[in-house]
Amino acid sequence: MALADDELSARTQRSLRRIQRAGHDMEAVIDAFLILAREAEIDPQSENFDVAELASEELQSARELLGDKPVSLRMVGDRSLQMFAPPRVMRVVLSNLLRNACAYTDTGSIEVEVTHDRIVVRDTGIGMSEEARARAFEPFFRADPTRPQGTGLGLSIVRRLCDRFGWRIELQSEAGVGTSVAVVVA
Repeated sequence: MALADDELSARTQRSLRRIQRAGHDMEAVIDAFLILAREAEIDPQSENFDVAELASEELQSARELLGDKPVSLRMVGDRSLQMFAPPRVMRVVLSNLLRNACAYTDTGSIEVEVTHDRIVVRDTGIGMSEEARARAFEPFFRADPTRPQGTGLGLSIVRRLCDRFGWRIELQSEAGVGTSVAVVVA
């Protein structure tokens, strides 16, 4: 509501967008925890959805996370993936992957590629050492703990959700070069 007010200063609108984004982020984390807490009880509602459309929405949300960083953010690939799954689960997975890419990329690019069997988030960020890659999916692990963003739960949540829904996750990363995370769904 307040964001639609044209009389607000640009600074106030940015602050309101940050608050709104933080609310969405908290909602996504709560969703993930609820899904994981109910593992044996209830499966989230599955439906047919267009993964590229969902990825495009998450990409737009991620733009705000970059602030003034000189980072290009774009979709690539043939974008032809329809899924029957809980869209909110895929939204949590993509949101966490994009949040990590934005947090660890200071310059360069972040790409989301949607193909017939996978979604790939690729960045030219700081990358990870071999040791960091080995620990990347551990709860509370952060590749660079000196950075202010994040709790270290993102990749752990992604791994658990992927395991729960039968999706495979592939992590490739090189320190100083960047990271690529693929969620293989077929």
